[in-house]
Amino acid sequence: MLVADIVIAPGKDRQMDIFTRLAEVTHRENSDGELPDFIVPLLLKVADNPSMFAGREELVAELVLRVEQYETWSEMCCEKQGFSLEDIHRTLDRLKVRY
Repeated sequence: MLVADIVIAPGKDRQMDIFTRLAEVTHRENSDGELPDFIVPLLLKVADNPSMFAGREELVAELVLRVEQYETWSEMCCEKQGFSLEDIHRTLDRLKVRY
């Protein structure tokens, strides 16, 4: 079972914290070579526009978790480990973020 260590503080800081976290995680996972370049602009579209996604912080937190635990091989064996690009895309779809 995958568990998030995301703590969301109440109020306005909550909004900024989770969006800042998404940007940081996206850049880190991409620079480490795990997260493909083509999905970065979609993730940063969310991270850079907190007002567009206000009230949807729980989905953004889910997105952070999926990016943090992204594994290129997540569905290669009999037991799913980590999250795949498909999982990330599903969350982006729920946020209505498109290319």
